[in-house]
Amino acid sequence: MKPIIPFALLGALLAVGAVNAAETTPVGYETLSLAPGFNYTGLRLQQPVVHAGTFETITANSVTDTGATFALTATKTYIIEINNGSGILTDVLGSAVSGSTINTTDNLLAAGVANGASYSIREAATLTSIFGATNSAGLTGGFGGISGADVIFVSNGSGGFNQYYYDDLEGSWADVNGAAVNGASVPIIYTDSLIVSATAPVNLVVSGEVKLTPTATVTSSGFNYISSVYPAGATLSSTFDAAIPQLDRGFGSIAGADVFFVANGTGGYNQYYYDDLETSWADVNGVAVNGASISLDSGVIFSNENTPLSLKLSAPSFYGDL
Repeated sequence: MKPIIPFALLGALLAVGAVNAAETTPVGYETLSLAPGFNYTGLRLQQPVVHAGTFETITANSVTDTGATFALTATKTYIIEINNGSGILTDVLGSAVSGSTINTTDNLLAAGVANGASYSIREAATLTSIFGATNSAGLTGGFGGISGADVIFVSNGSGGFNQYYYDDLEGSWADVNGAAVNGASVPIIYTDSLIVSATAPVNLVVSGEVKLTPTATVTSSGFNYISSVYPAGATLSSTFDAAIPQLDRGFGSIAGADVFFVANGTGGYNQYYYDDLETSWADVNGVAVNGASISLDSGVIFSNENTPLSLKLSAPSFYGDL
């Protein structure tokens, strides 16, 4: 069995040699502290890999691993991770599988995925897997309606959010209209920030595997709520330095630049952008900062000034020793 460790301690454990390079992906848990009000948080520990291999054939609407016979549950959502360094992801229903072929909505060929790309497939997290089928996370429930309840905002994939809460009258998760829903059928894609409107403090414990490879997420114009993906040691530099060439950058000021809003630990957010004049990350006042010293919370707000772009997130360098 893989050892389970709190990933808040991962960097310290590596520093003293308590964790060595392993053949298996490490698993652990992370406690996310939710405060009263809106919390922009992210899932940084993932479901286990259920399939891995190489796609011999990539087309505009399918991928094929000739050596595989995919066994995916038709009604569940899965995430395909392309492991060629690009971090490209796509999510599919298990019903999209036919033998060794998976039909995709996203055109991975146009995204630059070539025949021979290696991949991993994970089941997506759900309301149930994160918060429990009967609200074991301890959120404040409603009673026949959403009024007074803690509300979970889940990205709907088209720029908006669906709202869910736990209904104590129904004994079930419910949508914004109070209709009961099966929490296990509400997928949560780990690149998206999970927004929780809480009425009281809650310590949410999330467990799973740490992802070691890069991750790409498509961001639209305007504000985007994204996960920082990596559970320990993630900084502004380690996560986003690779994305600098794709960013709109400032020149002596924040004007016109893409901006990252990072939780400051006191209920607010500090703003950072990349400054070409300083050739450095900089704060809202244009003062150069060391991006490696800016630790990321689980959720980050990204303000994209112009057209949609694929934002690449990278794992901290010491993850290569896991």
